Amino acid sequence: MINNDATFGARLICHSGGSPGLKRSLGLLLSSLCLTSAMVISGLLADPVFASEAGSTPESYGTKPPASAFYRLPQFAHPLLPPSGKYLSARVVTNGKLGLLVKPLQGDEEPYLLDSGERWTIRNTLWVSDHEILVGFSRPLSFDMTAVLVTRTVRLNMKTHKARTLFQRETGAGFLQMQNRFLGRIPDQEGAFLLEGTKGSNPKNTSVYAVTGAPSKLPGRPVQKTQKDVFNWQADRLGNVRVGHGFTLDQQRGVLKLKDAQGSWHDVSAIIDREARVLALPTRDLNVYLVLMLPNDPADGPGLRHVYEYNVSSGVEELAYAANHSEVAAVLMDLKGEDVILVQYQDEALPPVIFHPLLKEIYAALGARFPDAWVGLYDVSDDLSRALFVVNSPKVPGALYLYNAEERDLKGVSIQYPGLSAAELAEVYPIAYPSRDGLEIPAYLTLPNGMSPESARELPFVVLPNADPHARDFRQFHWQAQMLANEGYGVPQMNFRGSTGYGVSFERAGRQQWGQVMLDDITDGARWLIKEKIADADRICILGEGFGGYAALMSAVKTPDLYRCAASLNGISDLHSLVAQGRKYVGGFYSPRHIGRLWWRQHLLENSPRPHASKVGVPVLLTVSKKNRMVSPLQTRHMHKALQRAKKDVELVELPEGDHSLSRQADRKTFAEALLSFLAEHLGEAAGNQASR
Repeated sequence: MINNDATFGARLICHSGGSPGLKRSLGLLLSSLCLTSAMVISGLLADPVFASEAGSTPESYGTKPPASAFYRLPQFAHPLLPPSGKYLSARVVTNGKLGLLVKPLQGDEEPYLLDSGERWTIRNTLWVSDHEILVGFSRPLSFDMTAVLVTRTVRLNMKTHKARTLFQRETGAGFLQMQNRFLGRIPDQEGAFLLEGTKGSNPKNTSVYAVTGAPSKLPGRPVQKTQKDVFNWQADRLGNVRVGHGFTLDQQRGVLKLKDAQGSWHDVSAIIDREARVLALPTRDLNVYLVLMLPNDPADGPGLRHVYEYNVSSGVEELAYAANHSEVAAVLMDLKGEDVILVQYQDEALPPVIFHPLLKEIYAALGARFPDAWVGLYDVSDDLSRALFVVNSPKVPGALYLYNAEERDLKGVSIQYPGLSAAELAEVYPIAYPSRDGLEIPAYLTLPNGMSPESARELPFVVLPNADPHARDFRQFHWQAQMLANEGYGVPQMNFRGSTGYGVSFERAGRQQWGQVMLDDITDGARWLIKEKIADADRICILGEGFGGYAALMSAVKTPDLYRCAASLNGISDLHSLVAQGRKYVGGFYSPRHIGRLWWRQHLLENSPRPHASKVGVPVLLTVSKKNRMVSPLQTRHMHKALQRAKKDVELVELPEGDHSLSRQADRKTFAEALLSFLAEHLGEAAGNQASR
């Protein structure tokens, strides 16, 4: 079955049998949902006065905001438009978690709210027609003693205001767990969409089905049959399945297959060695793909990947977009997939290259209004009548804008953290520091409001490593960093080796280096802050979740002289058990290759915090989400027991209903307040910290 793990990604358990207990425990999804008129909460997507445009929002706190202004759930997430742009859907806060609000953008129709209830969480959405939206729900369960995430799909009809659960009579064991893997809608078939799944007993044999209506079972025939070694599929804008991703039977190598214009599949897995990633699937020539990858003969240097037009039929590749000092992050095609309309770079300081005149106009308007912010096109209607844009910066906490082409009007729709004015928020500074071997490490430094790297002197600090070992931080609003800066702490976020966005050489340097180079880069950043007299050497704590929690715990083992305390949220404490547990899932032998192989037992144990609990020299705060399906709660519980046996100063905070992303308001509150109390106890009250929590 599939499990979503911060390290392994989507995984499929190696089991071909059914589970009557699992089927019974799922029950009826619709019985736990609530579909109601949302007139009373329609203000959640009303037209606010944005903090960055005015001195404060109508809800502004006036003085220093309380911590609750930061740890509240974002007021919207994942906004989408249907093909006509008639509605706006978004996940909004209801009953302490995120429900789905669908708001009409014209006429007098009432908005509607879909509340997921207590047992289910909304996971993904897809408009398949002007009035129908698919809603994927997830729920944590166990299958033969293995923790998994189970998903179901509901089809919501805005004309009838009725919701129907799909595939309720599908009995194949291979489809029992994940039923929300939509690839996209089929443009020339109203209401139709593509779905990954299998009718057999083996969930590894994934096909693609074209689904119409609200069927109780999968269609009889797939539009794309199972391919050897392919587990995930990718379709173009016209609904053609053209890319297959997977791994070899022995799970030692990745697999990439591309389809040509004649419908034949080509195994192009050799370009994976060039760190290839398919960015776009042009439809003018079905032989051509836009692929981000290293040159055939890469020169010495950072190892930047370029974007190539790759012809799968001839094998010819032509340079499309070169990387000068930053790789391309995304290529956006028009709605038919014929032309590139926008190219976005990893370096957020670089403006996107825009080829569409209307997009240029909108980006220029938002850029003039928010000159220091990141602007992103989020969604657009088929007829280009409406488009959604998100603006984000340290001073703009997620603003949503709607463009109306007929009226040539750009207006604010919502903001994720209302009540926070630009004047109240902390600035985030891009910095760089030398590592112990001389390599320059990029980072972001969040400082209390009104301070700069030049003016800040000997502040208490909370080091905040990224939760994902192979991602990166950006100069944007980060609720934890802003909450901590609001309390008077400085917050560095290091893009240590292994982080993406700085070239392949930089990323590769962190592979299989969890407790070594990656941790050293974090340590060197903290020591640099002390050397520069920005940080008080006696008041530094380290905090993180996922990999960041691992880094916090390992730092407490290796450098207890540097930190006064360490806090882990769903952190990893045992690399060997992490890799071993992955073997239960399809891809579990392949995915952890960047951590280490299972037979490297000594290496994994040497770089795991739990076996070295006796060396921990600082107080530790552990927070664990019981329903986490990305990092096993056992990672935290076993660390807690090891610290207790070693008679260490440790505090455990348990979140019985918590998941990996803390998607419930109550869990965010519990974690944030426990963290702030822990920091105040061990770092002392930060200067100017008078905020009410």
